[in-house]
Amino acid sequence: MSKVLFISYMNWDSLMEMPALLKNGGCSVDLFCTENSWVLENESYNRAYITEQDPEIFSEKLFNYLKLYKNNYQWIIPGDDIIMRILNEKITDTNLFYKVMPLTKIENRDLLGSKKGLSELCTKYGIRTPKYMIYNDKISIDEIIDSVGFPMMVKLDKSEGGFGVYKCNDREELVATVAKISNRENMVFQQFINGYEVNTEILTRNGKLIVYNYSKTLRTIGEFGVSTQRVYEKNNDLEIDLKHISDSLGLNGFANVVFLYSETENIYYLIEADVRPNSWMYYGKFTGNDFAAGIKKINKGDLSLVENSSKKKETFVSLYKKDIYRCIVEKDYKEVVKWALNWNGRWKFVPGYDQKTLNSVNQYLIKTFNGFFKQKLQHEFKFNLGGLNHNPLRLAK
Repeated sequence: MSKVLFISYMNWDSLMEMPALLKNGGCSVDLFCTENSWVLENESYNRAYITEQDPEIFSEKLFNYLKLYKNNYQWIIPGDDIIMRILNEKITDTNLFYKVMPLTKIENRDLLGSKKGLSELCTKYGIRTPKYMIYNDKISIDEIIDSVGFPMMVKLDKSEGGFGVYKCNDREELVATVAKISNRENMVFQQFINGYEVNTEILTRNGKLIVYNYSKTLRTIGEFGVSTQRVYEKNNDLEIDLKHISDSLGLNGFANVVFLYSETENIYYLIEADVRPNSWMYYGKFTGNDFAAGIKKINKGDLSLVENSSKKKETFVSLYKKDIYRCIVEKDYKEVVKWALNWNGRWKFVPGYDQKTLNSVNQYLIKTFNGFFKQKLQHEFKFNLGGLNHNPLRLAK
């Protein structure tokens, strides 16, 4: 059995399925995390080493732990962008880098948590990506416009989860967007591709593609936020590209690789490559691309590709926690009804496989709903009270 150390610094709910996925793949899992981490909300790990949220204390204790015990683990997985950046900035020893970080090419470490790094590596390895320009204080707005054109995306170099990403349609919007950003270091201006987003979750080992998913986004939280519903397709259009990306970048673990597909050009453009796990990987078992099967292959030393086993061309998948949350905050009552009626068979995405996970998710959603309802009542009360205060006759009565 392969022994895994899973590291979680941020309280990301996208990590709560990972211990179960790794366990299904034949691994025993230890956690190194903070006390409020979602990765603790399951029954699939063996031990948890819990420390403070302070980045300096966290990283100091983590490095001390790695110094003592890193060789006890066959696989070490940094789970979120922030810990990836912390480790990338602090690791100077090459052997430790290859033990901990999800790359087989240390020269490509600029990829880790950096939009600038990804864009420049795409140019280096001939990976198709939209036109872009990297910010510096010597270039003018007009130079950016001439180079990239409209519409364009403005992306903070260190951003995640849809935050720090802006769309600009004209010069006025671009000027206003740049003006409101205080930290412009390595900011990326990227051509906007008119098309639809294609998500591919992948698992690699030593630059070899082991398993991958292909999906289109149906619903997101906010315009550029995390997706909550997708349609997965049995589609191999990107298989050659994903193999090239995995090999050239030296990917070695889980990654979320996102493309924009231009229907007019019939071309896929790479726009994102986050070298970390996410929620969707657990649900690959419903799409015919079982990541647990890929983990089992790796454990056996078999680096061949997992073949899609689905008999369906398309498969609907929705994330229970994220989508119900979206329904609450966006007042999407139609989708709530669909969840209640098991529309598209979505009950199978409720985390009933783990009672602790299910209880934690339900408690969170109930708390969110109660908070939202309370806020609405307070708003209505203040509104009505405000109306009364402006009507002395009603007050007197």
